[in-house]
Amino acid sequence: MKREPDSLDKSTLRSAIVAGVAAVILAIVGTSWFGVYQSRQLENVGEDLAFYKDLVECRASLAALDGRLGDSERTVLQDNEIQARLVLERARFAETGRREAIRKGGQLSAWLNGEQPYQGIVSRESLGLMLIELDALVSVTSRRISTSSGIIETSLHYYLVFIVLLLSVIVLAGGRLLISNYRHSLLPLNLLAQRLTQLNRNLPESVHDTAEAASTILCDPYPSPEIRYVTESVAGLCRDIEEKNKKLDELYIRDEKTSLYNYRHFKEHLIIDVERAKRFGDSVSLAMLDIDFFKHYNDAYGHIAGDRVLARMAAIIREQCRVTDIPSRFGGEEFAILFPKTSPEMSFEISERLRQIIAAEPFDHERRQPGGQLTVSIGIATWPDDAADWYSLINNADHALYEAKELGRNRVVAFVPNKTEPEPA
Repeated sequence: MKREPDSLDKSTLRSAIVAGVAAVILAIVGTSWFGVYQSRQLENVGEDLAFYKDLVECRASLAALDGRLGDSERTVLQDNEIQARLVLERARFAETGRREAIRKGGQLSAWLNGEQPYQGIVSRESLGLMLIELDALVSVTSRRISTSSGIIETSLHYYLVFIVLLLSVIVLAGGRLLISNYRHSLLPLNLLAQRLTQLNRNLPESVHDTAEAASTILCDPYPSPEIRYVTESVAGLCRDIEEKNKKLDELYIRDEKTSLYNYRHFKEHLIIDVERAKRFGDSVSLAMLDIDFFKHYNDAYGHIAGDRVLARMAAIIREQCRVTDIPSRFGGEEFAILFPKTSPEMSFEISERLRQIIAAEPFDHERRQPGGQLTVSIGIATWPDDAADWYSLINNADHALYEAKELGRNRVVAFVPNKTEPEPA
């Protein structure tokens, strides 16, 4: 009569060991596959972000050329500069890993892929068609990035459920082992299995909430070492996933060279802040900054030295901005600072202080620059005084920036409405 319970215990023990080993192997294989899968997805997102950044910068450069093509009194030298700028913009896509994303059959596709060089100056009409195609490509790339980010987040949630389920299997297997060998551990481990199942059924959407839930649901006032270990493992896993999500979010909204916000994040905040200002009657100011004679500096000392200047300029901009401001890299050597709930006078004061600090900053090789220093020109516009919407706010700040350039550079100019040209404030 005693052999039957012993045989049953041995069978239960063997089943528990097999189930535990199988769960551990499955967890190792699944984690390894998930790590490789996530690495590939993150690499794809990184490539898409780099491609998106190049498209936005190319779009800004071509838009600037469109304004210059409208000048009927431009010289041959200016035409040559426009042609050279087009060649440089096409070279930006020569080695990109996303060339297959460039839509076939359009004028922009033939130009970016090097299939159709421009002979002579491009017309304003053809440049307009290229801008339309480029906007469509930017939109498609943005949607692909959003989709990929959603896939990564969803896979993280599925992976978390997978791990929790495996932990449930491992804990149950351990419970069977302890039942066979340590009868006194039966109740704590059964309770642990029940609570893991409860956590799996009510899994929160937020990874941070999952970590908090694991800490509160799985812990007793006097937890056993096994329960404490499993609890800390689940909470630690959730914290690691949350940290990776934060890094992915930073990669999605930050410019790679300057660590400022990228154009996409800037545009989203600009639209939201203008709509909020309409609702509450506030002001929204925008400053557009451009480094004076930066092309001359890049040509003389190389792009590596130019990148160092961009990084230092960005650091100064961050230091001088308030917590509520949105400093971003608009494209190339051009920056944009969004000032929510800020009057024209305050935005002008901040911009002038920033201009003076940059002018006083010692940059490498700046003595050989025109004027003997590296400076910035700044244009300012404010909603609702200077613009009807977010789009015209950017345009009018840009007009003020060009006025600052024409007035001799190294100055701050505020846009004046109801005039053909802005005047210095």
